[in-house]
Amino acid sequence: MSVSNAKVLAIPSTIIIYVLILAGFLTFHAKKVTDAMMKMNFDIFSKNAAPASVQQTANTNPSVVELFTSEGCSSCPSADRLVATAQKEFNDNTIVLSYHVDYWDRLGWKDPFSKSIYTDRQRQYAQHLNLESVYTPQAIVNGTLEFVGSNRTALWNAISNYKSTGNKIIETETPSINNQQLSVNYNYAALKSNENVVLELVLKSATIQVKRGENGGSTLSHINIVQDIIQKNESKGTATFNLPSGFSKENYLVVAFVQNKNSYEITSAKKIAIS
Repeated sequence: MSVSNAKVLAIPSTIIIYVLILAGFLTFHAKKVTDAMMKMNFDIFSKNAAPASVQQTANTNPSVVELFTSEGCSSCPSADRLVATAQKEFNDNTIVLSYHVDYWDRLGWKDPFSKSIYTDRQRQYAQHLNLESVYTPQAIVNGTLEFVGSNRTALWNAISNYKSTGNKIIETETPSINNQQLSVNYNYAALKSNENVVLELVLKSATIQVKRGENGGSTLSHINIVQDIIQKNESKGTATFNLPSGFSKENYLVVAFVQNKNSYEITSAKKIAIS
């Protein structure tokens, strides 16, 4: 078909100009509306998405994260790293406690930090929480909420959403050392008959080269390794720990908290420096 025979629709130039002006006007205002909506959404996000550690600062007492772990368990190193990250990020708003259980010891590598009392504690939790069995790595937050210890989302939510039901902190004196023993005087007048004061001697950090077992050949790092546990049902008293070999004040601390015997809820937790 030749061009000379085609019918061409002629559009006045003034109409074209008006159309272009209108399109530009609409585009400009559409961008303004879009920018305003994006800013509004960003403002809302900024208010609601504050770091978990910032949200936690309003709480009177820190949350307590108990990690049941073992150097003989191949799934545990990721949980050990995760709680270390949580302790660093949440800082004073949480206290991590690492319990090394002993039921992995017969499977190729004896964890140097494992004790049967930590396994017993985990089994008590399992019975209370109606779990079929114990497992590692397991995290229990404030004595009431449990999940796989390497689950970052669950851990961050548990710490961030924690609302303490207690508003009193245990009074303690500076620990004293004598004859290879460390003693801590405490006072918690608000103690109820269905509560215990729990005090624990804690090694701040350690690095171990694992030679056998599921983690054979790996170098593992741990934080806040529980060395001993003392439970008291008196509101005022003294907890005395036998000092482990290689003890130094700089590498240890004492953690104290109140735990309900029925609900297992942990409140009124604090760290006690050894000076």
